[in-house]
Amino acid sequence: MTNKPWHEYLLDFLAGLFVKGQLEQAGAPPGAGFTTTLALPTFAPSNRQPPATQESRDLADCEPELVRRYLLLKHAFALRTGRSLFETCTWRSSSRQQDLYRVGRRGIPGERTVTKIDGVTKRSRHNFFPSQAIDVCVDSDPGPGKVAVWDRASYAPLGPLAAEFGLMWGGNWAMDDYPHLELPG
Repeated sequence: MTNKPWHEYLLDFLAGLFVKGQLEQAGAPPGAGFTTTLALPTFAPSNRQPPATQESRDLADCEPELVRRYLLLKHAFALRTGRSLFETCTWRSSSRQQDLYRVGRRGIPGERTVTKIDGVTKRSRHNFFPSQAIDVCVDSDPGPGKVAVWDRASYAPLGPLAAEFGLMWGGNWAMDDYPHLELPG
């Protein structure tokens, strides 16, 4: 395997999906003469926390095993649903976690609590470095832009896929966190 950035492997995979769709639209039977595979690169995380930032979306800021499992899940999600996932948070600082903890506790009418973890007495799996968690979003449009979908039904496939790839899914928790995936343990 050549040594290229992980995102180039993903782009190659997505281009393969596009070609497969074009073949089927042209009348070829589904899957005829075409196999989609996802070659996963070897992956090494960054050895330092992101400087001067409160939050990251970069997979390089995650545990390598989390990235491996997540990329497999992301591939399977696209194949099974026809939609893609994009990352909204990997690593998060303790101070950013504290900001999120305050949401829903400030007395603002209609504001809902978003986390039970304050980042001080209890740390989120996002607060470890490299991160042990990834928050994702379902993309409503297969085009080049990213358009977030927030309905629960769109996230339902993450539950079985997380179990299949050995990840924990926040949708199984008492306080639903449908976009959250993390390493077990």
